Amino acid sequence: MPFMNRVALPLRTIARARARPMPSLRLSGLVRCFSHLNKLLLSFQLIVVLLLCPTQPTSMYVESAVTNGTYMLGFLSPNPGTNIPESLSIEWRSAFRVAVDVLNANRSYKFEPYMEDSDCTFVAAQSDASRMMRQEGLIGAVGPACSGAAIAAAMIFDQEGPAALVSFAATAEPLSNRTYYPTFFRTVYTDRHQAKAVVASMERLAITNATILYTNDYYSTNLASEINLQTAGGVRMVLLEPGYNVTVNKEQLKTILNSLKPSDFVILVVQPTVAQDIWKLAYQLDKIRYPWWYFGTDGATAFDPINIDQGLVSALEGEIGLAPYGGDFSANSQCSSFYMHWQEMADKYPGLPSLGANKSRSYVPYLFDAVLAFYKVVDELHEAGLEVTRLNVFKSFNASGKHQLRFNGCTGVVEFDPETGARSITAQPPVYDLVSMTLHSWELKGRITNESFVNLLPLERPGSYPAPGQGVYDPEPSGHKKASGGLIAGIVFLVVAILVLITACFVYYAKKCNSPMFNRL
Repeated sequence: MPFMNRVALPLRTIARARARPMPSLRLSGLVRCFSHLNKLLLSFQLIVVLLLCPTQPTSMYVESAVTNGTYMLGFLSPNPGTNIPESLSIEWRSAFRVAVDVLNANRSYKFEPYMEDSDCTFVAAQSDASRMMRQEGLIGAVGPACSGAAIAAAMIFDQEGPAALVSFAATAEPLSNRTYYPTFFRTVYTDRHQAKAVVASMERLAITNATILYTNDYYSTNLASEINLQTAGGVRMVLLEPGYNVTVNKEQLKTILNSLKPSDFVILVVQPTVAQDIWKLAYQLDKIRYPWWYFGTDGATAFDPINIDQGLVSALEGEIGLAPYGGDFSANSQCSSFYMHWQEMADKYPGLPSLGANKSRSYVPYLFDAVLAFYKVVDELHEAGLEVTRLNVFKSFNASGKHQLRFNGCTGVVEFDPETGARSITAQPPVYDLVSMTLHSWELKGRITNESFVNLLPLERPGSYPAPGQGVYDPEPSGHKKASGGLIAGIVFLVVAILVLITACFVYYAKKCNSPMFNRL
């Protein structure tokens, strides 16, 4: 590496120095000077190595090799775009690969991961799904995350299949229609259950005046309609218009927020990036203190706060919302291995979500359970002596094979309803977490099981903070990019400081030793 090269004096300078006769005392002093300089250089090299060359952690798992017992598992990976933040996209991609690494261990067969970038748009998802279905050896796929993309991909997996498509985050209710989407399954609960959890939260928090902000996409429109249905039309519905180079029209949002009373609640039924844009504009308009609270659905709480501008998060600290049950990874050995492996391989697989029993994990446990479902199916086919084909895998998911699929995952008992492809609420009642935003994560404040609150910890709404324009919040979020820039700047500053120190020490020792080289400078 270039920065490890030894620093030496020019050869002709050394030659001239050697040509001059010097007393033995002066020579020994110069030797001591170079000895001190050499120690300083070695220390500098060690510091650079520690800073720029971190040790690669070892892991109990290895990359899977392609063998005769290898099957291809697809992942319609969410591409960063208008709906999915880059940090969340990276997190889900890593989660898929880590799950395959862990579940490949100690099995007689292996899964080979295959990814296609899938935006949240209908047309792009159709094209990606069709390209994936042409892959030889593909037995099924996990994803997409967005409901609109899932609708498009599910149609392709039916028409060009049948092949099982298992989503971990697509919650729109229409996807349960088996007439149109007979090969679609999901480990997450549908929006009907989330809408009931939202209503339960409104009742527990005594929310009487609520305005729903939603956008014109499959997820947002369907969930907003479900909440409105569950409240018998007791909420105000406002469709947000897109702005120029931003997901929200600032002038429309300003009008909406100005029309609210201080005691009103705003329910954000939007995708993650839209929620961030709303909060950013609300801060600029000094509308985070009022309304009383912004209540986010699972789209608004899908990202880790650590991944967005900390000035904005500081202003929002205390905002609340719903998140899918984060799972108890300590109670499931496979789930525990999944998170342990991810921690060990964090350099290779970035995006490790917040850990701890009281943290939201942005659908990652549901993604793991979606991958685990395919392994469970292939395990059963092997045990039954049946060929592992797309059709046989689909039959196992659809309960038309030898057994109905049922297993314990990160999020509890997983079973699919053959009538809808949705997760069975008989096997595992729907569980949602009421979470509150902190500087680094969404923290658990209450739990809603089967549409009823189990417990609720005290909530503290966002307090006072400096007004906009006082230099606390940069309206252009930079997340980890800002942190990375600061780290690089810090390293450069440290390197320059060490070089200055070395030069100063060399000059000091040369002067002290009365070096003839120094006298000629």
